Amino acid sequence: MTQIEGRELRMNEIRLGLLFSLTGVTSITEQGQYQAARFAIDQFLKHVNKRIKLNVMVCDIRSDPDECAKQAELLAKFGVKVFIGCYTSACRKALLPILERYDALLLYPTLYEGLEAHPNVFYTGEVPNQQILTLLRYMIPHFGRKVYLIGTDYIYPHYTNRQIYEFISQLDGEVVGESYVSFGQSQFNEIVKDILSRKPNAIFSTLVGENIKYFYRCYYDMGLDPAEMPIFSPITSEIEIKAMGEKYAAGHYGCGSYFQSLPSEENHKFIKEFRTFTGKDSVISSVMMNTYIGVRLLLEAIHRTNGDTRRQIFQYLRGRTFQAPSGVFKVDPNNLHLSRQVFIGRANQLGQFELVWASEKEIEANPFFKYQAETPKPLPWKAITNIWKEHSGDILIVLNDKSEVLFASTRAEKLLNVSVGNKVAIETLQKEFNVSVDQVIQHHQPLRVLLGHSVSTQSLEMKKVKNREKIYRFHIIQTKNATYQQTLKLAEVAAGNDANVLILGETGTGKEVMARAIHENSERRDKPFVAVNTGAIPKELIASELFGYVEGAFTGAKKGGAKGKFEQANGGTLFLDEIGEMPLELQVHLLRAIAQKTITRLGDDRERKVNVRIISATNRNLKEEIAYKHTFRADLYYRLNVITLKIPPLRDRKEDIPHLVMEILADLYNQYHKGPVQISSAAVHKLQLHSWPGNIRELKNVIELAFFLAYREKEVRPEHIYFDMEGIENLAAVPKNTTFKLKELEKETIERVLQESSSVCEAAKKLGISRSTLYRRIQQFNIKKQ
Repeated sequence: MTQIEGRELRMNEIRLGLLFSLTGVTSITEQGQYQAARFAIDQFLKHVNKRIKLNVMVCDIRSDPDECAKQAELLAKFGVKVFIGCYTSACRKALLPILERYDALLLYPTLYEGLEAHPNVFYTGEVPNQQILTLLRYMIPHFGRKVYLIGTDYIYPHYTNRQIYEFISQLDGEVVGESYVSFGQSQFNEIVKDILSRKPNAIFSTLVGENIKYFYRCYYDMGLDPAEMPIFSPITSEIEIKAMGEKYAAGHYGCGSYFQSLPSEENHKFIKEFRTFTGKDSVISSVMMNTYIGVRLLLEAIHRTNGDTRRQIFQYLRGRTFQAPSGVFKVDPNNLHLSRQVFIGRANQLGQFELVWASEKEIEANPFFKYQAETPKPLPWKAITNIWKEHSGDILIVLNDKSEVLFASTRAEKLLNVSVGNKVAIETLQKEFNVSVDQVIQHHQPLRVLLGHSVSTQSLEMKKVKNREKIYRFHIIQTKNATYQQTLKLAEVAAGNDANVLILGETGTGKEVMARAIHENSERRDKPFVAVNTGAIPKELIASELFGYVEGAFTGAKKGGAKGKFEQANGGTLFLDEIGEMPLELQVHLLRAIAQKTITRLGDDRERKVNVRIISATNRNLKEEIAYKHTFRADLYYRLNVITLKIPPLRDRKEDIPHLVMEILADLYNQYHKGPVQISSAAVHKLQLHSWPGNIRELKNVIELAFFLAYREKEVRPEHIYFDMEGIENLAAVPKNTTFKLKELEKETIERVLQESSSVCEAAKKLGISRSTLYRRIQQFNIKKQ
């Protein structure tokens, strides 16, 4: 039997796994979350009409992602399907493979960096558009545009600060400095001196755990004044303030969807009941409230569905609301995050936050949010001008008083590359075409109207050629995105020398394509390019794969031994994909091979010289692996990381989607000699609204399916496009007039290739399948060989 708050719980019903750091560098915060989870369970069991049977198992994950994954795996094998906890993003990400393997669910109750909507996670913490952007919008007008960023060296601060750069540039702010520290670091004197030298108006802190305590104390001890240069933090709450001492936090700012100081009667009642439960004068923070809300919603779903399967629970939770002491929370039906009201407070000498700002209504959670200036509302004249737009050859542009485009004729859009919502330089426009009318009209707001002469088709074509030149190409890779263009320019530099290259990017962004492009443009192009996925090779085989082995080195070793990947790539390039997955004990051997340019086969004592250029790739944050998880060697990292190339995810370069789609369609058409080669603008728009968690790889899958669904038609339209998240039900919604069948196409393609080939072997090569597979298909489709 397991006891929780004096209630006897049976072992044969719902099993919950609580994963919190009761010890470790983040235990300051997580102990409070643990208490909030226990309180929510107790409250629920007191009030449900039908008693549910729970078995609650608690694990101390000790602020360690590996420990978190290990404990969760044990609980999952014991039958736990529902987990609650994980504070750091590193722990959450370490848990994702286990959730997928056991089809389990995680309630993640902590603010985080966004950029994730995993199908096995229920997120009840704030995301950047609710919290980070809110703080910046308050901070810059009240204190100034110069901001210094400081954070703990792991996932959340790095990814959050990357988004801060994007937000702050559009808020007319400036990042003047940035520092990261390891977990538990207690010395901040040098960093504070650096902050003072850069003269920011405010400090934005994403420090966690004990780092918070030491930084705020150092700030105080050096005599700095919060009225002149305050610290803004989405993480520092009443819990952290109590741990560091109230005087150190006074005058600084926090943000969240709950403060203990909120004056409502519901909040006073909640505080009283919570303190009765814990038996002490506890403080309550936003992450504790997020934990409480999440557990109550989760238990309600378990009770109502009478089960603990992920699909049942999520189906019940979508769109649900919860009345909390700080207001109404609603579960977004699409991404399983919470919309909520958000507050900003200034800490006082009592360790509480005095409210300085509150959102007027709930802010929806958008984990993939990108800040953009608000688009002006449609004006009455727009309906008329839209008709004129499609039929006139003139150039007409309407601007507001901020020089933002409210309307542009079709020819203006094509010729001058302007579109609604863009901010333009009027002087530049006037130089690019002959303005015959430039007039300001007083409407609800001042409107500036620019009317120019009609432009010849020849001039338009010349402009199109000029615009096409804006696509930057490196080998077979091309992009319109300014950030990616800089990466490609650096890749060209890498191709011109022999330095090792580290390619960073999410899964599916094309890291191997980039590696091949560098190789093909280097002096090693005539030598081998050997790719190896270090994450896909069993741990015990990696050494033999990389370095080879001699005869008799191990049971089953090939007679005569075998070359490893290093020897196979001699003179050329060795591409080590998923390098972050390499076991720590083998990294020292890789380091030695790179440093000394020699390898030793397994079972041999003879060193062999090798001349290879190393290009490695990972979707992991290797700095975090070094500083936090200690699973990657710092000396190896700096050997691999001479030149770093960061491939942006597709969601950050959606301007590339149109030309990528046309390339994919062209490849498919060349393969099947039939099918659509065009895509409608409405379909492109639908693609650009998608977040693309699978990046280019996902885009290829989506377009390939759309190609097949539109196989008998001239172009791909929105109804042909389906994303994985839409579920199987949506595939049933394929238009009834779509008569194309994949099996028919496969049969037609095999028949055509057989006719064009002199033998079955040649046909199999053209189709990219083995000869035995082709024979099976011939028999399956009853194809008669000519």
